[in-house]
Amino acid sequence: MDGALTDDERRVVAAAHRLNLIRTSRWPMVAAHLLAQGVDDAPVAELAGLPSTASPWVVDQLVLAVLTVLGLPDMSAEDAGAVIAPVIGAAAAERSDADEFTVIRTLARLSPDQDFPSGIFNQAYYSAEWLDCQCHPQERDAAKALEAALRSGPPLHADPSLLAALRCGWI
Repeated sequence: MDGALTDDERRVVAAAHRLNLIRTSRWPMVAAHLLAQGVDDAPVAELAGLPSTASPWVVDQLVLAVLTVLGLPDMSAEDAGAVIAPVIGAAAAERSDADEFTVIRTLARLSPDQDFPSGIFNQAYYSAEWLDCQCHPQERDAAKALEAALRSGPPLHADPSLLAALRCGWI
């Protein structure tokens, strides 16, 4: 398994799992992409072979085994947010139907489930307060700058198909 995933891929999978962003029905597809990238351990192959309609109990047991195989780093919600924000930003930048503040709205929506962590979640949650009003132009301009920064972050060294499998349904 060593060397099959880049550090960025490992961090994105860990962050997405930490933030509960990967739906149970998506894990078999994520596992299939991991398998295609050379993570050929038995739990990964077994999970990849399940249909998306498999019992969550079965999937969740295999997910724990896959996470163990991957040896993913532990991270706080704040750190996971910092990893996931540019992934959401890249997804929003690729979509022509994304609204002007898709990344901020998505991160702000995730914030309560993570108990309002600091960092990018805090910035997004605060910025989201001002998106739909013209009464505070400075805050709205700051939100525009934050959204632009999140959409144009540094590129990740990650397989695009793995990222697509992970972020399905995020925005």
